[in-house]
Amino acid sequence: MREFVYRVSVFFTVFLLTAIATRAQEQTPQLQEFFREGATAMQAGQAATAEAAFRKATQIAPDFAPAYLDLGLAQLKQGKLQEATSSIRKALEIDPKSPGAHMFLGIAEYQSNHIHKALEDLQQETAEDPNNSQALLWLGIVELNSGHPEKATGPLDRAADLNPKDLNILDYRGQAHMAVAKQSYAQMYRLDPTSWRVHRLNAQIDAEAEQHKQAIDEYQAAIKIDPKEADLYEGLGQEYRKIGQLDLAQKAFAQQLQLTPGNPIAMYNLGSVDVDRSEEKSGVPLLEQVVKIYGKPTVADYYLGRGLAGEGNVDQAAAELQRATSVPGEVQRRAWYELGQIYRKMGRPADAHAALLKYQQLRQTADSQKAKEIEDWRKLNAANEQSSTTADTTQ
Repeated sequence: MREFVYRVSVFFTVFLLTAIATRAQEQTPQLQEFFREGATAMQAGQAATAEAAFRKATQIAPDFAPAYLDLGLAQLKQGKLQEATSSIRKALEIDPKSPGAHMFLGIAEYQSNHIHKALEDLQQETAEDPNNSQALLWLGIVELNSGHPEKATGPLDRAADLNPKDLNILDYRGQAHMAVAKQSYAQMYRLDPTSWRVHRLNAQIDAEAEQHKQAIDEYQAAIKIDPKEADLYEGLGQEYRKIGQLDLAQKAFAQQLQLTPGNPIAMYNLGSVDVDRSEEKSGVPLLEQVVKIYGKPTVADYYLGRGLAGEGNVDQAAAELQRATSVPGEVQRRAWYELGQIYRKMGRPADAHAALLKYQQLRQTADSQKAKEIEDWRKLNAANEQSSTTADTTQ
């Protein structure tokens, strides 16, 4: 709740500083002064002083809707919900199209536990201004916290599309989708607690937590229930691969391909693990089919290049690895490294040196990026701790 209050406080301040300055520009000097006084007070966290200034503005301009709206925002920041609701509604009586009014009225009603009214106003705000990411955020928050996460995902997804770097939006969006997933799996468990899907979910959770042996157990339990579900063998094979049990991974992927003949993903899984097991004779033909199906460079080109190199076909191996260097990420770096080894075998020292130099450059860039991400997370966590401290002090 403290984090919620802090977010509201910060958002009100930002909104006021932006909107009030615009509103005051075309008014009388006296009215401009009241707006400036109110904005300055809000910026300083003096909501009561701001309320007094905006009340004076309503007295000299009783038909000016923004004065009542800003009065309502100052009252809302102080927790004067009834007064804030009255002031914002007055702004809407004067100007039914007052920008942002329905959103802030919805927030006041939500904090007053008038959920139905809050939803009506927030929905009206988003209907009048479909690109208002903050209104969409609050609509999602109300739906989520009133027990309807399935209704929250739509507006929060839209808000994230409009403002993809807003941490509040991303936070609530993630919460909504996780809640929907939990609801879905809970319902599935109630319908059939012995379903293989429940075991697969448990396996995926274990895999995310890097508990690979537990994940393997869950996949095996799921397979006992439905031995014809090809995706289970893929998941099982991936888990075996992560812990280095390549023989068992190969058996799982072979079963996946047997259940889905011609499936390029299954062919890639089996072909790539064959290459890892130095069984190029069986792996290369599968990977050649995958490369042909996909057309554009993929990780399959990297494994095919390695497989061809293992067979001694260095010229074709170099060509495939060169294609793989256009695949972003770890595959690109590995492809350059393998190319360096191939060029050395081909008696091309200059090309080998250039390829390994490229690998080193990409490796250094990746390491620097990772270090920056860690530092950014450290700063973000420190900022969040500071925000919580500020909110506690304010309260």
